[in-house]
Amino acid sequence: MSRHDKTTINYNETFICAYCGRTITPPESGGEHRNHCPWCLWSRHMDLRPGDRRSGCRGLMEPISIWVRENKEWAVIHRCSKCGFIRQNRIAGDDNEVLLFTLAARAMTMMPFPADKTLETIHMKSVNGEQL
Repeated sequence: MSRHDKTTINYNETFICAYCGRTITPPESGGEHRNHCPWCLWSRHMDLRPGDRRSGCRGLMEPISIWVRENKEWAVIHRCSKCGFIRQNRIAGDDNEVLLFTLAARAMTMMPFPADKTLETIHMKSVNGEQL
């Protein structure tokens, strides 16, 4: 399928979230279509390319992080729990703000190095007038 091929897909269908089981209705604002649950932020691996609905995987897409785009718009990073495929999805106006904030803060709580030593080193350099 070339990028110019068009298929008619109704993005505004009501669906039941495969992760949390809630009934999800089309967004009232903040997007033209809904591609993840606004309550738990999970999605389903449906597309090979955005909107084509050609993926045979259909695995659950776990929200793993937040990405801030150049235009300062937030997107949720999803990883398929079945095949590992990673995709970003624009947040919607009614997405769970607490979960969005939790995803954004997660990286700061899981540092790959001892944060206390790094912060101590930065502090000592600034006190001694050294360049960071």
